[in-house]
Amino acid sequence: MNPEQTTEENDHHIRELKQKINILSELENHSTDKVNKLQESNKNLKEKLQQKSLSLKETVQEKIFLDEMSKNEISKIQAIRKKYYLTIAVAGIVLAGVIVPYSLYVVTLVGEEYRVQDVELVTSGYVIQNLKGDTIDTWLSWRLVEGDIMHVNIVDGHKFPEKAEIIKNAILSTETIEIDNSLLHKGPKGTTSVYYLGWAGALEKSSETPTSFFIPTKFDVTESASGAGDITIRLSTDRSGDAYSGWTKSIADETQNQILKSEIIIYDVDNLTDNQLTTIMRHEFGHALGLAHSSDPEDLMAPTVTTEFPYISECDVDAIVGLYDGAKKSEVICEK
Repeated sequence: MNPEQTTEENDHHIRELKQKINILSELENHSTDKVNKLQESNKNLKEKLQQKSLSLKETVQEKIFLDEMSKNEISKIQAIRKKYYLTIAVAGIVLAGVIVPYSLYVVTLVGEEYRVQDVELVTSGYVIQNLKGDTIDTWLSWRLVEGDIMHVNIVDGHKFPEKAEIIKNAILSTETIEIDNSLLHKGPKGTTSVYYLGWAGALEKSSETPTSFFIPTKFDVTESASGAGDITIRLSTDRSGDAYSGWTKSIADETQNQILKSEIIIYDVDNLTDNQLTTIMRHEFGHALGLAHSSDPEDLMAPTVTTEFPYISECDVDAIVGLYDGAKKSEVICEK
């Protein structure tokens, strides 16, 4: 073999070896990079797994903690609820023990405070005369134009200022009260009826029902020495020869069944108590409006007032409605 040829071949092998070495070196570097990257990635994965694991443990612990708190709160709520219901039950028992006797006590006393002790016997008389002066017996009502004011005159009221105020209140008051029906033998204990302290309130109630004729609800109460007015009220210090406490005389047009004028006299006024005067005034003013006496001995419009509750009743209100709606009777019929 030629030495030169041999040298060339050796050089060629050497170059190939160098190339292989370079390639292997590059491959090694590349592999090293990959290994490093894989190791770094593996490290990151481990860290993430550790974080996930730690977070999961915290979540589990937190859930366990929340479950425990929830159980404790539920237990507390149930305990509070039991106490609440127990308190309500006890309170109900206590209140029932207090309220029931109290309710019975109150029902027994409804209206009891309005009992009048010094009415004694209040006797009344009334007469109706036609324009000729003849006494007549018929049903009558006022025939005022709707909206008219009824004029009431307390003759020489200035001579009895305190008495005049009592009279005005008996006419103008709109106050109502409730009275247990058992106190007037009109129903069982615990049921009540409404009563009126003045005719203005009673007539306002009556006017809520439509009627053929206008029911007066507005009054102009004055004091003068003359007899002017639709209704005049005279206070007398004399005693009635017939032992009347009050007397009402109405002048009527019997052809129209209407009242033209009414005069009320209250006797022995100096010796009347305030309650007696109020009772007489309420009764006589009922006559002046057209009412006759009542069939109920315990009603305000009874011929002799003996009731301890001398107030204007629902029965009187109904009688006004019937009278001003054309009923051909003026007697107060009490069905209750």
